[in-house]
Amino acid sequence: MPHMNQPKPTTDERKRELRHELLRQRRYMTAADCAGAGERCADALFALPLFSRPRTTPLTMACHVSMGTEISTLPILNEAAARGIHLLVPRLGSGREVGWSRLTSPEEVAGLRHEAAFVAGRTPHPHEPDAETLPAAALADADVIVLPALAVDHDGDRLGRGAAWYDHALMFAPAASPRIAICWASEFVDETLPTQPHDVRVDAVLTPRGLTFTR
Repeated sequence: MPHMNQPKPTTDERKRELRHELLRQRRYMTAADCAGAGERCADALFALPLFSRPRTTPLTMACHVSMGTEISTLPILNEAAARGIHLLVPRLGSGREVGWSRLTSPEEVAGLRHEAAFVAGRTPHPHEPDAETLPAAALADADVIVLPALAVDHDGDRLGRGAAWYDHALMFAPAASPRIAICWASEFVDETLPTQPHDVRVDAVLTPRGLTFTR
């Protein structure tokens, strides 16, 4: 039984504990699991009316390139490119430095790959295209934003990997563009996640079971 004077864990500590547990649970996911889940997520995403409305200019979607035990985003990226949607994919700088690359053809997207969780000699890092790096403000062009999450609650609070990269990036996103977090179905949780003032809520959660708007 904990001592009655034991201090409560801080928000940072609670987040670290949750990340550790969620990543531990994810270690059982195989490459086939990630790929199959990615196909189901793509089907649910592109069923949104946003993608069937007539337009005079191409849509722009921001979407990360998945890695490790994340749900594969390659089906989303490839389907978007096949539909003529322009893509913004993250370019990770040092610390919280935000950058993007714009991809406008299926051939550019076909070169992307889902990186393994661990590559000998370096920290896990998503694959990045060999294309020009655009500034953080490029996200202002996005009509829809798909981003990774370790967990999301029903209020749209999102738990990321801890670098606050996306919280910083989303400062440049248009207010009307839906922010859609992708995670495994078990990571769309009923309990309220710990949050801090810099955390940015998402508008919807995309899992292999479908897409749910949170607000």
